[in-house]
Amino acid sequence: MMAQPIRRILVATDFSEYSRRAVEYALSLAERMNASIDLLHVWEPPPHLESESLVMVPGDPEASLETLGLAQAGRLLNAWSERYQSSPVPLQVRLERGPTADTILGFANRGYDLVVMGTHGRTGLARLLMGSVAQKVVARATCPVLTVHGAEEQEARPVG
Repeated sequence: MMAQPIRRILVATDFSEYSRRAVEYALSLAERMNASIDLLHVWEPPPHLESESLVMVPGDPEASLETLGLAQAGRLLNAWSERYQSSPVPLQVRLERGPTADTILGFANRGYDLVVMGTHGRTGLARLLMGSVAQKVVARATCPVLTVHGAEEQEARPVG
């Protein structure tokens, strides 16, 4: 069976160091394969914010914490895309709100040839959660998923 050519790559990011490595790996792959990249960040409201219409920011009655969280994520996403503008790879950014794994899967299963993502998020609970997000995406995506591990993990292992 012949492998499908890779033309569209979805890179999911949580702005961690692991995600940065995943983006850079995807860029080198995309450049070799003449593929384009969509850089996706999914903003998932913390569970206590679900009744977000009740949560207002003091001093600004128009701005909910969700609005501010999405705006901050948008700024980070744009900063990340600017960092890679010198690459010849066509790169678009997408910011979505929702359950992280399900949202990534919704995109992955809409015509992408490959999903690239880091295996862990920031630290502590976020690191654990990003690991479980990657596991869910690997288990349920209809296209191949490439996970990129952090170099610290490999360096931390004893040699021998």
